Amino acid sequence: MESESRSSWALGLSLVEVMLLLVFAALIAYVTDNVESRGQEPQQIVAEPKPLDAELQAKLHAATQKSNDLERQLNDMTLFVNELKLMVGAKGSTKEGFQEAVESLKRGYALCQKDNNTLIEATVRNGEETLQVIGEIPSDLVVNLVKGEETSDLDQIVLFMQDVYQYEIDHKCRFNYRLKYATDNDYRKAREAFEKYFYPEKMSRTG
Repeated sequence: MESESRSSWALGLSLVEVMLLLVFAALIAYVTDNVESRGQEPQQIVAEPKPLDAELQAKLHAATQKSNDLERQLNDMTLFVNELKLMVGAKGSTKEGFQEAVESLKRGYALCQKDNNTLIEATVRNGEETLQVIGEIPSDLVVNLVKGEETSDLDQIVLFMQDVYQYEIDHKCRFNYRLKYATDNDYRKAREAFEKYFYPEKMSRTG
């Protein structure tokens, strides 16, 4: 009886041990699989840059070429504008600057005053001359008449025009004038007398 119980106990112990060994083996297998799977982290795949499509590459090349051409044209135009500015004597590269320079070329003289360059109105009727100051007189121009003043005195007219002419020589400019005349002879006489000193702005015939 005692030997049979010992055999049964030994057999039972062996079965328990076998079960434990199986469980232990299963745990080891489980842990080993997890460790291996974690150690083999999936590497991030870096996609190689795809080569540019032939058509797209051609368009890019054409756009680059056009940009370079435009840049060259801009440089050429800038050089041309600078040379033109020197030729016509423009004070700036703006539209207004060139217009002023062109007007000066047409006149043959620069403006003495930018805003209102018309200084006098001359009237000649049957050979008699009258001069009226209708424009602002520059502060550095010293003359014997003031704005709004009118005279038919020949000495006063001559003195006024001589002072204005000296100012124009010093400043390399010329004032405008307006003319009213009655006859053809008045017209010719006025132009011969006044256009030595002034540039004609407006001429009108009176009755």
